[in-house]
Parts: sequence; C-alpha cells; structure tokens
Amino acid sequence: MNVVTSDVSLLEGKTTGVAALPDEATDMPVLVFVHGGGATAKSFDIPGHSQILRAAHHGFPSYALNRPGYGGNETLGFPPDSDTGGMRAHAERLDLAVAELWERHRETAPGVVVVGCSIGAAISLHLASLWSEQDQPGWPLLGLAAADIGQLPRENVVNAWRSSAVEERTDMTKLQAQLTMPPLWALAPYQFGLHAIPGILEPVLRAEGMEVVGGWVREWQRVASSITVPVHYRLGEFDTMWTVRQGLVDEFAAALLTSSPYVDAALFAGSAHGVADSIVGHEYCLQVLGFAERCSIAVGVPQLLGR
Repeated sequence: MNVVTSDVSLLEGKTTGVAALPDEATDMPVLVFVHGGGATAKSFDIPGHSQILRAAHHGFPSYALNRPGYGGNETLGFPPDSDTGGMRAHAERLDLAVAELWERHRETAPGVVVVGCSIGAAISLHLASLWSEQDQPGWPLLGLAAADIGQLPRENVVNAWRSSAVEERTDMTKLQAQLTMPPLWALAPYQFGLHAIPGILEPVLRAEGMEVVGGWVREWQRVASSITVPVHYRLGEFDTMWTVRQGLVDEFAAALLTSSPYVDAALFAGSAHGVADSIVGHEYCLQVLGFAERCSIAVGVPQLLGR
C-alpha cells in the first residue's frame, strides 16, 4: 500500500492539517488526531514515526488537525492570563471541522474516532462532551482515545505556568528548568531531534497552559462524566506533567463511567508524557487502532462496548 500524506484545509481555511488516506475506500472509521500544546498537526506525521501513516496503512482514513493558533491558524483571541473557556472554544471549532470532514466519508465509514494527546486530549474530552450534549450531532462519534492528561498537575508545573511571562505564547524550552525530566531511557531516540524538524513544534499558547492547571482542574470531572461514547484512556507511568498513581486513574475512569458505556483506562508502563512518542509508543498506537476497530465493529455488535 503506497500511502502518502497531503495537506487538508477545512472551514474555508480556518482549520488546516495533514491527511493520510488508504489507497482505496475502506469500512474503517475515520480517525481525527488532536495535538497537544506547543505541537502542531505534523507532530502526528514525524518522519519515520508517522501515526497517521501507520493508521492509514491499517485502513483508517486519518486526519491530524491544527487547532486555532497552531500551524498558521488564527487564534481564538483568549488573553494570555485566561484560565478557562479556551478548551471548550477549541472543541467547538473542531466540532465544525469534523462535521465537514465527515461529508467526505459518510458513504463508506461507520463513524469517527477522535485521538487526543496532552492538552489536545483535554480538548478532545471537551469535544466528546459537547457532542454528547447535542440532540442532533453533525457527525457520528464512535469513541475517544485520550492520553497524557490527568486531573492533578504537579506542583512545579502549576508554578511554572503561573510564573511565566504574561505573553500570548510561551516557549516550552524556557520552562524546562522548572519541570522534572523523565528517565531518559523512556524516551524514543528521535524525540531529541524534534526541534530541528520544521513545523512540528511551536511555542505554546499561554492561555492553554494556564487553563490546564486552572479551569481544567476545576472542570474535568463535569466534562468526563457527561461523555456518552466509549473511551480509551492512558496516562504514562513516568508522566512529569501530572501526578501519577493508580488511584487517580481509577478516579478518572469512574467519572467517565458516569455516562460512558465502556471505559478502558490504565497506566501505560514504561512511558513518559507523550505516550505515543515514548520508547513503547508503537504499542500504544496499536492499542488505539484496536480500540477504533472495536468501536467500528460495535456499530453492528453493540455488546462489544457494553451497549
């Protein structure tokens, strides 16, 4: 299968991204990847480690979308000292973009599975919550895979964001001295060269950092408990952004199970923050594809997901 990536533009250019499509139409769900803070859609298409190419090779039409403020997209105008509302607004923009994408695949695909990481996972959870609240959603959400997001940020992470300069964007390298490093063996070798690859990393919107240690901490439980679709949730064993322990994963899963019919939640052993790009990231990516296929099969066999 000779799959290549291509640029994608949605909502009259307001949302851009990268696509990887199988050579022929399949009956697999569409995958939509949502990047974290300080990354872009191209972080899912790292040369030699492309998540969207891997997914397309397995038959999944795959799209990585730039959120507002990244990859050349305009920001939504949230001030840098704001700590709430931005994630929901990003989810609303993504909701419209995915609805437009869906029109390209509605004749062959059973639905959409969203894959979010880090701040992008929090936004994806907001997106699933928003979708769950709608009487007539514009597209069928089959499931959500969320990783690298927790509910209790480490104290040094909170302090780093709150003490950062009140500017629109923050270069993450300026915060590194205040953040804890994971074991180096947990990182994939290619991660150390990402800053040299154009277009993959960008300064993070400070409002996102403020919200992930502010509004998100206050709102995560309400968001998670309103989601009505199956969820695959992973938090890396050596995540340095979030407090990591089994009890917190169990708490997150319990909130999701308030309304979700199926939750697969676990610590991901051997991984740091960014499980898909850890030394065992390939395993995680295959887990996500397996979850997406399960969601697809469950359209006809709902017992697979507790429906």
